Formats: sequence, structure tokens, C-alpha cells
Amino acid sequence: MRGRRPAQLIIATRDRDALHSAAHGASLPYFQVLRAKIVLAIAAGERQCSVAARLECDEATVWRACERYRRAGLEGLFADGRQGNSGHPQQISPVQRAQIVELACLEPVAKGLHITHWSSEDLARQAVADQIIPAISPATIRRLLHDVDLQPHRTRYWKTARLDARFKERAEQVLWCYGNAARLAEQGVWVVCVDEIPTFQVLERAPIRRAIPGSIEQQEFDYTRHGTVNVLVFLVVHSGLMELAFLASNDAEHYLPELELFHRQHEVLRGVFLIQDGGSSHIAGSTQRYFAGSQGWWKPRYTPANASWLNQAEILIHAFKHYYLKRASWKSREEFKTHVLASCTEYNHRYAHPFEWTWTNQKMRQWFAKHDPNSLQVL
Repeated sequence: MRGRRPAQLIIATRDRDALHSAAHGASLPYFQVLRAKIVLAIAAGERQCSVAARLECDEATVWRACERYRRAGLEGLFADGRQGNSGHPQQISPVQRAQIVELACLEPVAKGLHITHWSSEDLARQAVADQIIPAISPATIRRLLHDVDLQPHRTRYWKTARLDARFKERAEQVLWCYGNAARLAEQGVWVVCVDEIPTFQVLERAPIRRAIPGSIEQQEFDYTRHGTVNVLVFLVVHSGLMELAFLASNDAEHYLPELELFHRQHEVLRGVFLIQDGGSSHIAGSTQRYFAGSQGWWKPRYTPANASWLNQAEILIHAFKHYYLKRASWKSREEFKTHVLASCTEYNHRYAHPFEWTWTNQKMRQWFAKHDPNSLQVL
């Protein structure tokens, strides 16, 4: 049979098995099966017109399939060119989806790789190498992982709490305060969280290039240090309002005068439940004696060990840093302090509100019963 002999098509050794598998794949979309058969036939030396007649397609289809493989390999060959027009995503069987998710849950070292975490590009290559699927794009990988809320490229730091009877006792006390903050405020008793921003670096940077159309904000890497500042932050739980002070040193000697100043400024109150972590200045002997001598005005409550996340002041500090400290520049510690004091007033006016806290004592007890190693041993 006469016909134009196309330019020689060479199949990469690593692609040959995948092409044969796709050519006989019963669960793959027909266009992928057809393209695999075309590439295999042309690479074997069959003429273009012969392939088109045997596979019941036109010669343009044969030519396009070969060009796809030449330009982009398997990924380009099996990509659904109609997706941009019709919006139909690549068809992937439930088994293939499960296998890709299982692959993403593995550490890359399990596949002999030295990368520390998967990217969508790495997962796409590995899925093809493992013959899970003949070809798949990084975009499809991202879509599959998004559907199951799996993000192997992300990480966050975590501090494991020490689950014991003391954890439960302290957590119950703190959560009781949060759950009753509004009612206690009506009775003249506040719930107040306190925490420090220790040794915050006062940095002066070159002028920031603000964002303009076509260019995001730019900030120099280089900076000039102007020392550090310790900031003490108070959060009034029922209102979300903040107060702050500066500490010359983060120790009990400088912590206590600020507590006493807070007391004098709010002496009309009947008392304060003070939520704080187990920092050295909070549990020092002098601090304990000060609380004992306050005739019950101060009612200290401590977050459990390695569970300072129970302190709502940490949420406040995160928000305050985001709005007022993240991108700023200061020429001196005095300028920094002036900025922070003005920012505190503005924060209370613009952003302050009670934080939504949904972890109640009931939920904590259920969580504790599930994760407490002692309770697991009993079961």
C-alpha cells in the first residue's frame, strides 16, 4: 500500500512498557488508547496512511499523535487536548486515584529518592514510573490531592503536649475561664491572658518599594540592628481589647511591677483570672508570693506544659505582628516603642473583638480520653 513514510519516530526505552500497557488498556479513555497504538505503529515503521486505515482515523490524527510524543513525551501524548475547550478533566479510575494518594502519603525515600518532600511535578513523574498511569500532569496531581485535602508540600511546627492528670486539671481551669468570661465580666471579674514577645529585634531596612501595578512590594534583605525589646501583652478575653508594656528584662523582677500597675489601673474590678504559661517569670517564688498577697484579687491559672496554645494571648500576638510589625522598619528602639504604643490604640479601635473559642471543657475531655496514653493502656 502506498503512503507517505513519516519522519522516523523513536520511542524512549522507559516509555515502551507504558505505551504497550496503554494500547491494551480497557479502562483508559479511547483517545489515549488510540494515540498509544499510533505511536507504536509508526515507531515500528508502518506508513501513516496504513495506520490511519487500520485504526479507522484520519491521517491528521496520526500526524498529531506523533508530534505530541516528539514534543512532550508521554505526558503530552496522553494529555486531553480537548480540556481547554470542553472543560472535561482527564479520566482517572478510582483505583488510580487511590494509588496516587497512597504514593503522596509515602516519604520519597521509600521510592529511593533523596528529596525531603513531594512536589506535584515529582509525584507526576513517580506515578508514571510506577506504572500507576501512562501519563499525568502536575495540575491533575494537584487537583486529585486537593479533593482529599492532602498537602505533602506543606508542614507546620507542633509541640506535643504532656498528657497527664496535671494537663487535664490545668486545661479544665483555663477552659472554664474562657467559657465564663462574659458572665464573670458582668460580675466585675475579668479573664485576662498575658504573654510576652521576648527579645523582639528592632530592625531598620532600606526604604520599601511599595507595590505598583505589575510589581509586588519589595524589601531589602540587608538591615541594621538596633537592639531588642521585650513586650508584655495583656488580652481582656471578654472584649478582645489589648494592653501592653515594655520590660527591660524578661524576668520576675520586671514582670511584677507591670502586674501591679495593671492592678492599680483596674482596681475597681473585684478580681482577675490571669491566664499565663509556665515561663520562669510566671512561676518564680517572688511571683507566687505577690499573688498570695493580693488577697485573692489575682487568680492565676496556668496552661499545661507544652500547651501554651491554650493561651489566647498567643492569637492576639500573632494578629498584632501581622498588622503592625511584619513589614515595618525602625531607626531606634524609641521609635519602635512609639510605633507599638500607637498601634495598640489603633488595634483596639479597628480590630479588637473576642476571639471565637470553640474548644470547650467537654470537647477537651473527649479529646483527652482518646489521646491519653494511660487511658489507652486501660482499654
